[in-house]
Amino acid sequence: MPTMWLADTFQWPVWATSCCLVLLVCLLSLHVIEKLLGLQRSSQTLGNAQPKATDDEAFAHFQRQYLVVYGLVMLADWLQGTHMYSLYQSYGMNVGALFLTGFLSSVVFGNFVGPLVDKYGRRNACLVYCALEVVINILEGVPIMTVLLVGRVLGGISTSLLFSAFESWMVTEHRQRGFADRLLGKTFAFGSEINGVVAVIAGLVAQITADAFGDVGPFRAAVVVTVIAAAFVFSWSENYGSPTEDDRKEIQKADNSEDSGETSDTGLLVDSYTLGLCYSLFEGAMYVFATGGKLFDLVGNSWVREELLLLVTAAVSAVSLLIPTVSRNFQYILGGFLVFE
Repeated sequence: MPTMWLADTFQWPVWATSCCLVLLVCLLSLHVIEKLLGLQRSSQTLGNAQPKATDDEAFAHFQRQYLVVYGLVMLADWLQGTHMYSLYQSYGMNVGALFLTGFLSSVVFGNFVGPLVDKYGRRNACLVYCALEVVINILEGVPIMTVLLVGRVLGGISTSLLFSAFESWMVTEHRQRGFADRLLGKTFAFGSEINGVVAVIAGLVAQITADAFGDVGPFRAAVVVTVIAAAFVFSWSENYGSPTEDDRKEIQKADNSEDSGETSDTGLLVDSYTLGLCYSLFEGAMYVFATGGKLFDLVGNSWVREELLLLVTAAVSAVSLLIPTVSRNFQYILGGFLVFE
């Protein structure tokens, strides 16, 4: 059985591998059900009409072209995150300073990356990202604080590219090829699912490479994956940002036509800051896990029993996940997920 093989070969807990395999089977089952329901709906809707096979094939090819690269770059990104803390700790470096440098770099350079990506091309930006990632992962193997700090600064730049260049290329290329805007949702949905799947795969691969090569193993694997992703990016066509004035006109048309241009711009600005704030809070809640080791040390030295802490954690998590089932209010749902994380 796969569970026993993983447990015997890598000394992993049986319960962990069992849960992973069960969830994988559930995911595949959902895809099969979705496919069957989709075929049934298509047959009922089309009747005797012939579907546009050419358009469907063109969109499927474009979708694969993007999602393969997206899955690879996200796999490489997840591979780095698994053992970064333990690698820095094994070097005896100031882990907090290194992490903070990376985040500050992302904040500073993130303001300039977007316009530069639009000006010089999204495909070129994706290739620059791949090159930076190769350099960064090589630098992670050098136990010198200055070198690691340089890697973290470059990591902040590459993170800004990761979450801007690839999706920008996909959206622009999607529209240039004349595909329906409603199909964008399918690509984003597949991308989100692929991100979750490769995160699990990254955990397995990272542990295997760490067992074989130490904490630096996952970073070496990330180099290989990134090079493969870059090879696929070379097959992409280039696209650039649209003229600013045209974008403003399109946004104003999409907004409430009764409002003035100034109101439209103000609303867009408020929405942008609101989205940025929500994303920052959610990411901040997720990164709290990095302090988990220190928190467990404090709990171990206090009067609080681990069983009681686990009970409270499970109860709060259950209540948080129940919120979306009883309310459709965006603020309540967002708050519930933040508390859960």
